[in-house]
Amino acid sequence: MRAALRRARAGAEVAHADAAALLAAQGEELDGLLALAADRRDAHLDAEGRAGLVTYSPKVFVPLTRLCRDRCHYCTFVTVPGRLPAAYLSVDEVLAIAREGAAQGCTEVLFTLGDRPEARWSAARAWLTAHGHASTIDYVRAGARAVLDETGLLPHLNPGVMTPDELTALRPVSPSMGMMLETTATRGCGRRAAPTWSRTRKRSSSR
Repeated sequence: MRAALRRARAGAEVAHADAAALLAAQGEELDGLLALAADRRDAHLDAEGRAGLVTYSPKVFVPLTRLCRDRCHYCTFVTVPGRLPAAYLSVDEVLAIAREGAAQGCTEVLFTLGDRPEARWSAARAWLTAHGHASTIDYVRAGARAVLDETGLLPHLNPGVMTPDELTALRPVSPSMGMMLETTATRGCGRRAAPTWSRTRKRSSSR
């Protein structure tokens, strides 16, 4: 650990073995590693001409629904209908969250939700039908349109796996869309397999 820290402080390229050792840093060694990382960050910002300026994306999260058709046992976001007051947030609830985000300086709304919950849950199907929507994707579009029209915040949509036609339908109401792709590999498949996360973000050409 100490040797890995010395090499990192000297500016040497961090080898795999050193990286593995540094991941286990605790106590004073962790403090030293964090200080080194802060120094590297500050030096980079200085070189870029923006000393002390750390950027971030000011967005507010809208959990449109916490229901999902999938059964990923590690997921802490998804739940079951009996634990929710309703299958989906209403448009009024969506707008209330978006307006509060705008008041706090946010410029983007991140819609978070499960993948096609109506394919698994009758409560989701019933809610969508009662509110005049054919699918979750259809309702996502309505919610994003309301946010755009009423608040001016930019919707970023994460509705799961979509067809080309669905992507086209959402494009006018979202400057970007994304999904969480676990893995396309067959290695490690099975109920107890650990997920491999890969974040994809698709920029729309409509705005």
